[in-house]
Amino acid sequence: MSSLLPAAGVATGLVGTIHTRIGDVTLPAVHTTPEASDFQRLLARMRDSGTSLVAAEVSSHALELGRVNATRFAVAGFTNFSQDHLDFHGDMDRYLSAKRRLFEDYDIGTAVVNIDDPAGAQIAESFNGNLLTVGQKGHCRHSGVRTTVEGTTFTLDTPWGSASLSVPVIGRFNLDNAVLASACSLAAGIDFNDVIAGLPGLAGVPGRYEIVSGEDPITVIVDYAHTPDGVAEAIRAARELHGKRVIVVLGAGGDRDREKRSLMGEAASSADIVVITSDNPRSEEPQDIVASVVAGLNPSVASITEVDRHRAIQQAVSAAADGDIVLVLGRGHEPHQDINGEQILFDDREVAREALQQHRRSADLDTDSGSMGR
Repeated sequence: MSSLLPAAGVATGLVGTIHTRIGDVTLPAVHTTPEASDFQRLLARMRDSGTSLVAAEVSSHALELGRVNATRFAVAGFTNFSQDHLDFHGDMDRYLSAKRRLFEDYDIGTAVVNIDDPAGAQIAESFNGNLLTVGQKGHCRHSGVRTTVEGTTFTLDTPWGSASLSVPVIGRFNLDNAVLASACSLAAGIDFNDVIAGLPGLAGVPGRYEIVSGEDPITVIVDYAHTPDGVAEAIRAARELHGKRVIVVLGAGGDRDREKRSLMGEAASSADIVVITSDNPRSEEPQDIVASVVAGLNPSVASITEVDRHRAIQQAVSAAADGDIVLVLGRGHEPHQDINGEQILFDDREVAREALQQHRRSADLDTDSGSMGR
């Protein structure tokens, strides 16, 4: 189920990848969707605390492993489908089959489906029940889109009404998610005016296309993109900001889907400079993973290979000039790097900020030295 927008007088809860929230209480997340008994225990706790609406991220793993069995969903949302988790599912057909279970095996009040996605269009066509579609030909859609580093301006059209507004999110994929969240909220019975009032106040999700550079002329963005489609969309969104060059820092996770690694390198080839580095290598050799990503790079693209992620981020920022956009992809909000069973403190956002500060200090020193020489 997609996130619900906040509404006046409605107590909401959240179960997701980053954390679980019950009113004002925030709990750490171990899995995107908790184990079955933990999930039901959380729902009961939310109910007892007066929560009336819960937004829960239901993963394909959870559906395959029965973590949400016996749960009725007032609204179930489908965002998109792209290659990921094949280490668990085996192939794309079984991965999609797991996602479809939510709409085939569960009691759903309303299905909210992105029909711009081919898999979503299939789900919408076969769904037997109350359906609300999102997309350019859907019940809920956006138009007149304009994007800057401050956010996105657009017109939202729904069966409940239309409005022109601005939201503090960047990238078509984030806008698509905001529209789908709006549709889920409307389907859940939240008033249209409350939804429209809530959209401009959307709080950015940590590590999801998060600008960490402040007012610096070099824009540095940290994002969780860790699939071929995710990498391509992140770069496409950066191009829409009309910067000079796009510089990408990218790796791939160890002990996960190996097939996507070269495809991620191929997707990154749409950038101007690509820095291939380590992600969360886990039990694998970082050099081997890096080599797999490099194998997919277009040879004509300027690239740097640096296994040490800290140095890789520093090199990417150092290579940037004013007006460039640096994308640090793959880990997003994660505060640790998983290396050979050890959890090493490493937050891409903090490392990127430090690298930018160091870059500015070096630039200032060069300027001062030049002035003294004259």
